[in-house]
Amino acid sequence: MTFAIDDLIRAASTELGSVACRAGKHDWTTMGGRGCPHPEDIGEGVCSQTVYECRTCGETDYGDKGGPAHDDCMDCRFKHLADDLSWWKATPIGGA
Repeated sequence: MTFAIDDLIRAASTELGSVACRAGKHDWTTMGGRGCPHPEDIGEGVCSQTVYECRTCGETDYGDKGGPAHDDCMDCRFKHLADDLSWWKATPIGGA
């Protein structure tokens, strides 16, 4: 029963969102990870990228500019190993 109520609350929150979510200020939480999307690391397994989900509206962030996953990539500890630095040229504007 509790799970059904949680699902209904999540569905309503996702549909309606919140003022903060509509303003781009999501309540991010981690939901797992994925392999590094940088072209030089694909398949190499050097690093990974956290995937985030907003607890309020359910939106996910897989590295879009301006979100927390992109900020993580901008701070990558392996960045100095890259030959192609174009991946990091954009300035992150931060997540929530």
